[in-house]
Amino acid sequence: MFFKMTKNQIERKLKILKAAIQSFAVSGFHISDIDKIAKNAGVGKGTLYRYFQNKEDLFFESVKYCMDEMYEEIGKKLENVGYADFVGVLFDAHMDYYREHKDTYMLVANAIIQMPETSVDFFHELHKEKMKVILGKLENGVKEGVVKDVDLEILVKMLNVLSQLFCLTKDIAPETDDYERVKKTFVNVFNYGLLK
Repeated sequence: MFFKMTKNQIERKLKILKAAIQSFAVSGFHISDIDKIAKNAGVGKGTLYRYFQNKEDLFFESVKYCMDEMYEEIGKKLENVGYADFVGVLFDAHMDYYREHKDTYMLVANAIIQMPETSVDFFHELHKEKMKVILGKLENGVKEGVVKDVDLEILVKMLNVLSQLFCLTKDIAPETDDYERVKKTFVNVFNYGLLK
């Protein structure tokens, strides 16, 4: 939509997004059905198409909405953290968000494998944008002389993937409850390689 929306239109769009998020998180992109999403949002299919061009557009907006929410929450937890605690708090922030918003977390974590192949670049750019907060914190550490001057962009990607992997392991092997042990190991490894 290219015009300014009214409060009711914003609420309706959000209702559609939330129904879509639920559907995409549970069923994935390919199985989710636009008719069912519209019905669950309490709108007609035509109304849905007033806000979103097609299923792909709805999926992008859903993933973006979830990423905005997720990384804003994770970023807030990292704002005032010292560098020695950074990796541990990052892991905890991911795990906290995962425990509170499992469907949303899973949608973000699995978006790359669900979306149409032609759209993978969209996700990578969006993800890169969301990592700026985490990257910026470490770049400040380099300027302060506390963090080693390594390829921080690669490091942030690795930390993010490891955090996600650990959360996803909870679904694969729920009986494994070695969270603190795994976190401590990664904190020690990354702090040894990262901090001066």
